[in-house]
Amino acid sequence: MPRDALYEESAQAVNGDKQRKWYTVFLVFSVVFAVLAFIHTFVCIMTLPTMLKGQSGMTIAILLLLWLSPLVVLALTSFFLFRLRLRFNVSFDYTFVTDELRITKGFNGKKRKHIVTLEADHVLQIGYCEGATFDRTYAGLGGAKPKVLTPNRDPAEGKDFIHILYSTSGGKSMYIIECRKEMLEYLVLAAGRNKFVRE
Repeated sequence: MPRDALYEESAQAVNGDKQRKWYTVFLVFSVVFAVLAFIHTFVCIMTLPTMLKGQSGMTIAILLLLWLSPLVVLALTSFFLFRLRLRFNVSFDYTFVTDELRITKGFNGKKRKHIVTLEADHVLQIGYCEGATFDRTYAGLGGAKPKVLTPNRDPAEGKDFIHILYSTSGGKSMYIIECRKEMLEYLVLAAGRNKFVRE
């Protein structure tokens, strides 16, 4: 297999239709709360000057607080729902090229964000996530959690969960990906067959 080989595949949510629906639901509700915040602001701007005229300082402070409180709640709710939608309909793209595994995260099939590039020279171990080796390796991380780079709790048909123990300047990190045997073969060949554990 040539050292400049290129191989790509993606980990899509197995319940993609359900994920897309939830993404849309959170997006719609975030827009609804944003519109309510705008309406609330518009109404207050139109009515507050009249209400505040001739009032004492304490009364003005109370009226402003009563105006700001709903606005803050509506705005924060809209922002929270808008951000929460990004947890749904997520995918991961794995691109192996020139002894590197480049991983990007996709949101709703449109926006993509680069997550990490794993260089073969820094890979310490590659193996399946089922078995004693994974458990021992995980225990040796000192409480650090693996970075799960798949949207699924169980691998899709024809795929496996693979763990990659990686050396960084700050120590060791573990990454979990969901891929076919073809991707595993590319990784093992690049990192070295002695890095691959079967059990």
